[in-house]
Amino acid sequence: MSDSLIVSLHSPHLPLPPSTPRPPSPLPPATLRGEAAKRLYLALWLPLLSALWAGCFLLAARFYPSYRIPNHDISDLGDPGMNRHGWWFWSLGMGLAALLSIPPIAYASRRMHELTLTHPDGGRRLVSMGTISMRCALFGLAGLALVPQSHHLDALHIVSGVFAMGGAYITLLYFWGAPLFTVREMSPTRRALITVSAWWGVAGFLGTQAYRFLAYGEVGHDWKHHGESILLRFSLWEWLLFAAVTTSFALLIALLPERQDLRADN
Repeated sequence: MSDSLIVSLHSPHLPLPPSTPRPPSPLPPATLRGEAAKRLYLALWLPLLSALWAGCFLLAARFYPSYRIPNHDISDLGDPGMNRHGWWFWSLGMGLAALLSIPPIAYASRRMHELTLTHPDGGRRLVSMGTISMRCALFGLAGLALVPQSHHLDALHIVSGVFAMGGAYITLLYFWGAPLFTVREMSPTRRALITVSAWWGVAGFLGTQAYRFLAYGEVGHDWKHHGESILLRFSLWEWLLFAAVTTSFALLIALLPERQDLRADN
């Protein structure tokens, strides 16, 4: 091969062969970081999360034919001793919920930080604490998935449940709920809807369980007075609390204004 040919082959002025374009990613990293548009989380992500979570619970209940919501706790579906063949569906649902909740939580956290950017330090600190609390809730869900209810691991299971539900509730009720009242871009109607959606479950739970204790002397899962109303049962209100916190979070995402909403209002 001649020297001129070698030089020409290594010349930087020669056009490079066209590179094969990468196919577009069906799930951009921005979506996972909570930076996608709100409509994606409302129209696709949260319905998918809800369907998978509910589907896993229904499959677990299919193997537990005597399961009744007023008489059985949520975690009974995931108890290997009580639901020997279907408990892992429950654990799978909790694990999927922990993973799929990351993007919508990141979206809500980002919007809360943006809406309170000019607020006093106290309000912004509450929002940051809410972000940490919601991340603790994710770890709690993962803990519930990995540590099902059982006599040997009951303490770890209870701690995971406290992190999961407690972390989400304290955020919606206070860490994020309180700063929303000082967000000028939020209308009073939106604030009221978010507040009611977060508080009705807590108020109902505390009211009914206080009445059970005063009227029948029963606390928590005890069910010695079989004549009490189904509406007072601890397990029923545990399910209602679960429904309240999940719907309240979805409503928060739906009602938080996006930038284009703010421009339209102005």
